[in-house]
Amino acid sequence: MGYYQDEDVDTYFNEGGVLTIDAMENEEDQTTIQIVGLGLGRTGTTSLAIALEILKYTVIHDDEQTELTDLFDAIEEEDIDDDYMHEILGLRGYNATFKTADYDYVAQHPEVKAILSIRDTPDKYVDSWLLAAPFMTILEKRPFCWMSTVQTLIPSFEAEYKHETTNGKPKDYLDRETLRANYVSYNRKVEEAVPSDRLLIFNAKQGWEPLCEFLGVSVPEGITYPHVHTRAKLLGEMWFLELITWIWPLAGLLPLICIIMISTYYTNRASHTFLRMGKRL
Repeated sequence: MGYYQDEDVDTYFNEGGVLTIDAMENEEDQTTIQIVGLGLGRTGTTSLAIALEILKYTVIHDDEQTELTDLFDAIEEEDIDDDYMHEILGLRGYNATFKTADYDYVAQHPEVKAILSIRDTPDKYVDSWLLAAPFMTILEKRPFCWMSTVQTLIPSFEAEYKHETTNGKPKDYLDRETLRANYVSYNRKVEEAVPSDRLLIFNAKQGWEPLCEFLGVSVPEGITYPHVHTRAKLLGEMWFLELITWIWPLAGLLPLICIIMISTYYTNRASHTFLRMGKRL
């Protein structure tokens, strides 16, 4: 979480505003999308993304979205399709994604494997998701709604937070029963769409072994499977972002407040000096 205004948001556009590939200079770093994370939010996707990075994958997750706004713009404007976008992502060095592909894409690409991250029960998923869902409301407030990066990513945020979690019922994105029913239905659709030999159903509690076996790599020695974005960390992030929506107007007043405080300090100091001189006289 934690999206910000990226000064390089237009890096991948040339002077005429045309999308550029911006492939990795070293051809050995160019690749293709090999892994797609299909789990809904708050099912251990952040921990899984970090685990894949430890296994030397180059992953698209939350933080990388701000670096790819040119592609999100192009998709939104229908200048490119999903296949071309993922070809570009591969040329830019990414080979795993959690944010740009769905189970239909995986089903149509036999060279791609998918990981469906899950929680212990549907109710535990809902409990966790309801802590994260207000993030969407925060982004719709000032000053975040003014940021061009956020404006570009809002369609993808709405798809993730309001549509994907509710089976197309965005008004119910905070409704517990809707979220629960969709979690069960969504996971079933993934299992039906993706062949079992290309799909890993994965709970973070299982650790490295099933993940590494599925990917055909060795278990990292001396490295514990990551468990991040805990409840406490999430609540802290949400509190901080909400705080910004309350205090941002003060940013414009800070210089004036400083001037007033400095002026008051020196005025009081001059008054005290004058009084001391008067007593001496």
